[in-house]
Order: sequence, then structure tokens, then C-alpha cells
Amino acid sequence: MGIRGFQLCTLVVLCISTVRQLRFRHARTSKSKRGKQRNILLRADPRLVAHSPRSLILLSQLRSFITQLRQIGPPPQSPPFICNFLGGPIMDHRLCVDHPYGPYRDEEQMNLQIRQGLTVDRFAEIGKFPKEVTELIRRSHDLRHPIVFTHNDIAMRNIMIDGDRVTGLIDWECAGWLPAHWEYVKANWTEFYVEEWVRDLRIFIPPFDMENEADRAIGWSRSWMASLDIPFDPSWDLSWEARPHSSNL
Repeated sequence: MGIRGFQLCTLVVLCISTVRQLRFRHARTSKSKRGKQRNILLRADPRLVAHSPRSLILLSQLRSFITQLRQIGPPPQSPPFICNFLGGPIMDHRLCVDHPYGPYRDEEQMNLQIRQGLTVDRFAEIGKFPKEVTELIRRSHDLRHPIVFTHNDIAMRNIMIDGDRVTGLIDWECAGWLPAHWEYVKANWTEFYVEEWVRDLRIFIPPFDMENEADRAIGWSRSWMASLDIPFDPSWDLSWEARPHSSNL
């Protein structure tokens, strides 16, 4: 299924929440054929989280959106894989800059992807990390987080606002079920560092500071073949139809 089909499936999931998904990137003011002026929708910018009277109102709305997303459970026929909405590979350049990757059997395998298939010690040796950074990565990657539905690309450019109202989140192609810390980690992995944005992320996304610090130390990740260290159990068929039903999800 192509990206259009994926976006439509994402809309189906979002029907159970009040999170708004918008299908356009650039907003403008225009008039319809009847002469009625349409709403002006603006991209969020640093002023969203700067010291403005409306900032707390907007951040509160964003917190509600994120909370609702994290309450969406995986399909009942799917084990708790780390995967995109359809149960397949994840589009996430933080996990792999080469192409969509996964799905991952669990967080251990996802962390192995981030370390490019290497153990923590070997990864640290190649990266010439000091001992304290190596131990930070080890502590972070030893943790196991709940798997929650994640937008996975929360950034100022993807938040639409109109006055004191958040009108929608856009760019859902990276969305899927990921460890609970990943929304915060990924939102910190920003192309343009804005101090106010990074500071206020913790207001609307549950913060995971230790995991974020470890992730920043690791840097970019590339392809890794799953057979290198902890391969998939050959008895598991990762196709959507063949996945065993899990009654406790």
C-alpha cells in the first residue's frame, strides 16, 4: 500500500480521538466562489512556545492530543511489535537514514538497529565514547518502555494553529507504535534548534531525559541486517495476516 493508503488508514485510527489531521502543508487566506473567506491556518513557529499569552493554551491542547494518541491500542490481531500503522516498516530517519526499516520484534531489537547491530561495548569502542557515555547508553538501552501510538514527527513545522487554537497535526507518514520515550526523543531531534521549543516539549510530551541524553550521544543510524545478533524467531511470520492473536492486548 502506498503513502496515500497509509494516510487514509491513519485517518481511520484518528476517528476515535479529537486529534485533527490536515492534508495540506501550506496555508493561505482565500475566498470561495461564494465570496466567503476561509479560515486562516498558520504553521506553528517559535512564537508558539515563546513568552506569549496564548502559549500555555496551545501547549495544553497539544498535551491533550498527545495523550489521546498514546491511548490508541494496536490492532487486536497484532502482537506488540514496533511498527508503522499497518504493521510494517517504520519511516523514521532517526532509526535509519537509508529507507524504512523494521518492524522490530521488541525494543531490544530496535535499540540494536540504533547501534547498527553492535553491542553497546563495541559501538562505544568504534565511536570512541568515554566510559560515562557508554554507561549512559547501556542504562538507556536496558530499559523497556510501553509501546504506544506515536506521531513520530512532532515539530514546529507540523503543528497548525489559528489564533489560540491548534487546528491540526500534519505529516503522519512516520506514525506507528513505538516505545513510550520515542515521541520525546524524536521531537528533541530537531533540524533547527529553538531553545523555547525544546524547553516546552516536556509540557505536552512526557519527558524522558536520560533516554534523550543517550540518544543525542549516539547520533545517526544506518542499515542493519536483523540476522547479525538477535534474529527473528523463524516460527514468527511477520505478515499481517499470519500474526498470532494476542488476547491480552
